[in-house]
Amino acid sequence: MEILIIFGLILFAWLLQTILGSSQINDFNKNYNELRRKGRVSIGRSKGIFRSGVVLLMLIDKNRNIKIARKMQGITIFAKFKDYPILIGQDLLNIEEDVYEKMDRFTQKAFDGAVDVFKRVERGEEIPSGKSPLQKASSIFSKSKEER
Repeated sequence: MEILIIFGLILFAWLLQTILGSSQINDFNKNYNELRRKGRVSIGRSKGIFRSGVVLLMLIDKNRNIKIARKMQGITIFAKFKDYPILIGQDLLNIEEDVYEKMDRFTQKAFDGAVDVFKRVERGEEIPSGKSPLQKASSIFSKSKEER
């Protein structure tokens, strides 16, 4: 009987995470689509498992100036996008040093990623997709087999 209660709690937690995770994905899609309708968008991210992750969306004009910046930062599924006005008016490729220094290191990493993506797209390169957790795990096992 106790095992059924534990299983039920695990199932409830999984369902709750799925629902709240969907809410976060919907928030991303809403913000991205809103900015995309207005022009070019550069996206940067800094992943975190046990630390704060950051997703940065920036609307860029034809002169590479940041018109709108929004940031989602947090370690939980309750994180939502908020305006990030410190970047507005900055040239994406020539940001002022004092503005860059005011960002925390996770936001700096996300910003650097957005700049890298922007440069690659401008050169006509394709942006590689990241590996899923399953792909990462399988590559670890395949490396250990090759070493034998």
